[in-house]
Formats: sequence, structure tokens, C-alpha cells
Amino acid sequence: MKIGLSTAILWDYEELDVPKAISHAVDNLGYEAVEIHCEEPFFEGWGSKKAEKTKKNIKDVLSIIDAEVSLHAPYHDMNIAAINNGVSEEVVRQYEECIETARYLDSEIVVVHPGFVSSRKYRREMSFQKMIKNLKKITKSARDAGVKICLENLSSKAKAMCVSISEIKKTLRRVDMDNLKVTLDIAHANTTKEGPVTYAKKLKEHIAHIHVSDNTGDDNHLPIGLGNIDFEATLEKIQPYPGLLMVEGWIPTNEDPYLIYDRRELERIRENLKSVGE
Repeated sequence: MKIGLSTAILWDYEELDVPKAISHAVDNLGYEAVEIHCEEPFFEGWGSKKAEKTKKNIKDVLSIIDAEVSLHAPYHDMNIAAINNGVSEEVVRQYEECIETARYLDSEIVVVHPGFVSSRKYRREMSFQKMIKNLKKITKSARDAGVKICLENLSSKAKAMCVSISEIKKTLRRVDMDNLKVTLDIAHANTTKEGPVTYAKKLKEHIAHIHVSDNTGDDNHLPIGLGNIDFEATLEKIQPYPGLLMVEGWIPTNEDPYLIYDRRELERIRENLKSVGE
């Protein structure tokens, strides 16, 4: 397990500089990997020709540091289950751009949010089928690029797709492609009745990526220790796990001490779990 950091946590609206965030995460905070959010304002110019300069700057900084990288597909203002055909086509276009960016940056992981039912007037199955159709498109593109699509379990909300373990597994079966995997968001799992330990146990064979943050059952992403999640018990259920642990928990001001603590706590857990699953 390598321990990484979402660069969105380090966002400084005065600088708007992803390469600096990457360098800070690795060189100053000691992380072994980074996750890059492919959307404005986290990725300058995303969705337009202006993004090419940002991509090059990111590749340049990744070439001089020792770190792995994953990408997070855009999800603010986006819905892969959108009924509106124009919106749906734009979502697929931007996700395929994210896949191509992953290939360019030598990343094997693109995290995707499953989407949601846009209105109570829509039958859930109609939105679900649209999500499946679009997931098949992007997962095929990802397969051709040597990339895994890692579907993230969402927090417990009525309109959200792939909150439950059963709907996640149903989605994997319907798409039926080997490179469609699961991003286990531990904090999101903690908003459900089953909880993160059960999610880890029942989804183990599908998990290829993990998001780490804490909460007390609400939809917050806090530093480790500020919630009630047992991370060691959760991570023990998926051993041996060769993938990335991406820290998403943050405090809006003076975040560095919390991020250093998160890394050290995950290093401690990693050491404790070394012999599990061998």
C-alpha cells in the first residue's frame, strides 16, 4: 500500500497551481502518491485547449519526483446518469479526456462518481440504465488506453447511485468489463448502516483504489481521528492490497499538521498489517 494525497486539499486560490501542490505533497509532507482532480478550479483550463499547458506542467513536475499518480474525473456540475442527452454526451467527452490525460501522465487509475437521479419525477431504473450505457463507453475507452475506471461508492443520499453494496455489484455485472473496479471511499461507507468494514469485506475482490477520511456518520471528510472510523479494521479486510490509499480528509486552514498526522497514522497501520493476507 502506498499512501497518497488528493491535491484538491492543498488548493490555494491565490496561486491556482497544481504542480506546486504536487511538489508540496511529496517533498514537504512526505506522501508517496497524489490524486489530481480533473476539473476547474483544481485543474486550470480543464475541458478546453488551455488544459494542455496544465497537463504539460504536471507531467514536468511528475518527471522529477518519486510519486505515483491517480486521476479523479470531474463530478461537480456533472452527472454520468443524466437523462439530458446533451449533458450526457459532454460528461462522456470530459471523462474520455480524463482517460487520455491519465495515459499521458502514466496513471492507471481514473476515479469516477456513479451519478444520481436528477429528479424525483424520473424512475431510478431509467437513470441507472443511462449510467450503465455511459460507463460502458468510458470503460471501453479506458481499456484501450490501459486504464482502470474505479467507481466510487457514494455517501448515503436517496438520489445517489451506487451507495449500496448490492447496487455497486449490479453495476459491475451490467458493465461486465475487467477494467471496471471500485474505489472504496471509507468515509462514504461510514454514512451507511453496513459501515466501512462490511464494505471492505464484501467488495474486496473489486477494490483497486481507496479514499481515506474520517467522519461520525455524516457526509464529512475529516482528518483521521476526528471521527469514529476504525481504519485498521477496515483495511485489514482487503489485505493483501497493493494499491493506493488517498487521503481526502482536511481542515480548511493550517492543514499541513493534520496531513502529516494522517500520513503517519496510515504508515503505522500499514506496518501493523504487513503480515495480514500473506
